Amino acid sequence: MTTLTSTPDTVTAAGARPGLRATVASALGFTLDFYDLYVAVFVAPVIAGLFFPAGNKMLSLAAAFGTLAATLLMRPVGAALMGGIADRYGRRAAMIVSLLGVGTVTALTGTLPTEAAVGVTAPILLLAFRLAQGLFVGGVFASTLTLAIETVRPRWRGLVSGIVGGGGTTLGSVLASLSFLAATQLFPGPAFNEWGWRVMFFAGGLPVLLSLFVMRFVAESPLWTAGGHTGHPIRTVFGRRHRLILIINVAVVFGIATHFLLSLGFLPTYLQVVNHLPVSTVSRTLVLVNLATLLFAPLTGHLSQVLGRKRVMLTIAAINTLILPVLYWRLAQLDGPSRLLPIAALAVVVSCLTVAAFGSMPIFLNERFPTAIRASGVALSINIGFAIAGLAPTLVNALSGSPEELPMVTIGALIIAGIATMVGLSVAAEPDRALE
Repeated sequence: MTTLTSTPDTVTAAGARPGLRATVASALGFTLDFYDLYVAVFVAPVIAGLFFPAGNKMLSLAAAFGTLAATLLMRPVGAALMGGIADRYGRRAAMIVSLLGVGTVTALTGTLPTEAAVGVTAPILLLAFRLAQGLFVGGVFASTLTLAIETVRPRWRGLVSGIVGGGGTTLGSVLASLSFLAATQLFPGPAFNEWGWRVMFFAGGLPVLLSLFVMRFVAESPLWTAGGHTGHPIRTVFGRRHRLILIINVAVVFGIATHFLLSLGFLPTYLQVVNHLPVSTVSRTLVLVNLATLLFAPLTGHLSQVLGRKRVMLTIAAINTLILPVLYWRLAQLDGPSRLLPIAALAVVVSCLTVAAFGSMPIFLNERFPTAIRASGVALSINIGFAIAGLAPTLVNALSGSPEELPMVTIGALIIAGIATMVGLSVAAEPDRALE
């Protein structure tokens, strides 16, 4: 018999130090996940040529982003597996396993042979690695977001949501940008295609060592420890009581994830293909762009603590649906290194708006599930939404017959995604602030 028990919200008020440790560990875990994601999109044009050589550049890019989509499609499986572990055996155990898996697969990706060396085996191996990565990343979402939010005091949950969800995202992009910059400087020109992209993946093993060191000092979630376990969390999430909540969450996450993948995630490729910026210039630009976004998610996360989760998320979704397409249209009018300053300025605004949506999303999702199924519910909501959104870059590239058509196809996808988020939020109830 499945039993869901409620745990008083005051259980989390155990002191500032456990909450700080859990926040740091969770943010580092999220950083590791997004470092891998950003590295994959930063080197997508190189991967396209090395693993998917074709006469049509856009088809090669579509194939390269297809491997990224495969990673995202595998995440729901990882969410179900690792989310079940997090709900039944603890957030901390699921987080350690997930971090080890993500770091190992990221580093080993740098060892893969290319199509020129082993033929069709190369893209098959790359696809297999990306599928394995998706399995472990699903576990990162099942543990990091929930562990931190369940540990900190209630009044800091909005801020911590922004620090982990958006801060981790941005820090991952900053580290990937710095890695990109260092690799392009150490391995300029053709050398980057030979070794530079590999070194970027090798470096992904370093954050996991730091994360595991920090985890030594992190206690289990007090809410989970106090009770509220169930033997069948996945079955319960998909049950009649929570099924509609999950569907609405997926719609909300799908729009936010699509905006992310077609803006921050797609920006490195866009700047090279549409704006014709050299790889070295793109790497320098992205470091500055990503540093400029660091405070936006914590700010919007804390605003949700004051103004309400739903109100803040709806406002950001409406702004992004209206403004992001305009910014991308304007970005497409700027060509070459001589227009670098306005290109960089637009890229900063695009990045800030996109990251802002991540501030309140984690706490919004966490407050919609009880403790017994929270890790599974949050992980499935995010990973199913990201899995569907993961098809967007591939479809955008495939539907664009040439680089000149890419901006308008991207704009259409951004508008559709924004509408999906706003519809989902419109029918969602304001979450209960008490975590039970």
